[in-house]
Amino acid sequence: MAKTPTIELGTSSGRRRPHQKSRSGCQQCKKKKIKCDERKPSCGQCSRYQSRCSFLGPPSTSSSASDVGARPSASPRLHDMSNEAICNLSNVLEGAPTGICMSSAVSSLELLHFYTTTTSFTLSNRPELQKIWQHVVPRMAFTHQFLLHGNFAFSALHLARSEPERKALLYTEASSHHDIGLRMFRIAVSNITPQNCDACFAFSAIIAAYAWASSDETGDLFFSDASISDGRSNVEWVNLLRGVHTLLKVAGEWMANGPMKLMLEPRPIDPEISRAADPEAGIKLSALSQLWDSWPRTFDANDVEALNETLDLLHEAWGLVALSSNDNEIDMILVVYAWPIKVPEAFFAMVKEQKPEALIVLAHYSLLLNKVDQLWYMKGMSRRLLQTIHGKIGKEWESWIAWPLQNLVLTEFGDRVEGSGAH
Repeated sequence: MAKTPTIELGTSSGRRRPHQKSRSGCQQCKKKKIKCDERKPSCGQCSRYQSRCSFLGPPSTSSSASDVGARPSASPRLHDMSNEAICNLSNVLEGAPTGICMSSAVSSLELLHFYTTTTSFTLSNRPELQKIWQHVVPRMAFTHQFLLHGNFAFSALHLARSEPERKALLYTEASSHHDIGLRMFRIAVSNITPQNCDACFAFSAIIAAYAWASSDETGDLFFSDASISDGRSNVEWVNLLRGVHTLLKVAGEWMANGPMKLMLEPRPIDPEISRAADPEAGIKLSALSQLWDSWPRTFDANDVEALNETLDLLHEAWGLVALSSNDNEIDMILVVYAWPIKVPEAFFAMVKEQKPEALIVLAHYSLLLNKVDQLWYMKGMSRRLLQTIHGKIGKEWESWIAWPLQNLVLTEFGDRVEGSGAH
């Protein structure tokens, strides 16, 4: 099992660390009387809070900076980004021959354009969060190159869906950007700071989505297939997601006041309300507790506690998904992503041991995955998970996953009917 990376802070005390005063910092940091790291083209503080840094020079008079946030459907204004984009693309491509450099620059600009106009809107169903992915994340990427490469990699995969005739080339570009970004990210995540924590969070989320999207629906979700030796790293999707949890434990307080804070705000829901949102589903989920309540000697107290907590989280997630059709404040994608992050480690230990009871509960997570199966980077996850678990639990346990299996069959049948009607 791939271990979640451990992240350590440089200091743990609450005392303020001594530092040398900067006399050549940007005007924004001087005005706020905070330390400027003097990073160019935009310092770390300005990049984190999306302030226009004086290092970028005077803004264009053709329109104000506030216009960027005024139209969430439009891509970021070229005059606001051009200096940063050109400088950072130059850094990314530094050392390449002139012809290759120009070709790579054009390709990178194409991927950036596609990300801001198309890909970013698929990462959330809430307009205010779409705006963060569309505007805030690219601006952070101009300062943190690992995130820039992550955006390019993810966008290349998405563009390949729109232009399948270019799939081989775009997948090669995606893989290259992914590998470069991952190497740079590992360096950054080994020294988490208030300046890079938001970029690390965005990269972690994107790279988890990338892992499945790049596998052509054959990736490892919760289990590594040791029999496959095609050169893949065999890092499960769930471990990439739980890496986000590790990051939040270290940098959550910093991020709670940063540009990504909207994504971290929990959506509490009363357990009774979640069950009432879909009473029939609530009854079916509650019935799963019979798996361990009926044979208490099979599990110790810690395992029972982990199974009950996992089932409660599944109830909560299903309730939120059921309520999302009438509540615009619920982001279904975040709900589906959050469940594996919140689930206790003891539950996944039982999954690794392939205990049938844990596998059956996990099979019901496919019901949530099925709700977002229309998303290009989550397509096929539900089917893959159910197929894997069905092959592991044996015939005697098959009746316990009848509901997820029926749900998958009905959904796929509906998709086929809808697809045939469109032609």
